[in-house]
Amino acid sequence: MTLTTALVAGGGGVAVALIAAAVYRDAVRVGVDLGTPALWAALVVLTGGASVVTAILVPDAPLPGVLVLTAFGPLLYLLERDDSMRGGDAADPTRLPSQSEESPERGDDRDR
Repeated sequence: MTLTTALVAGGGGVAVALIAAAVYRDAVRVGVDLGTPALWAALVVLTGGASVVTAILVPDAPLPGVLVLTAFGPLLYLLERDDSMRGGDAADPTRLPSQSEESPERGDDRDR
């Protein structure tokens, strides 16, 4: 094992552990609807660990593919987190998500 391989393995392992801990803590705080905080942290460890192992065992693996594999777990968590925070209400095609129900309707006169 070369020094570079050891650094990638050690640094990648620490980074994956820190990101998984942050996901777990945030999932406990937010209270995600689907799954448990431990499940989301495990998904991050699985995808991050797979990318570290891929980078170590396959040195010629394309970097974009390794980065996609690394980001897959946290991105899925962020999508579920956003859905949990905004609710599962039916989408209203006539309003933007940033518009509240209490705001008065404005005409399109200012755009003309």
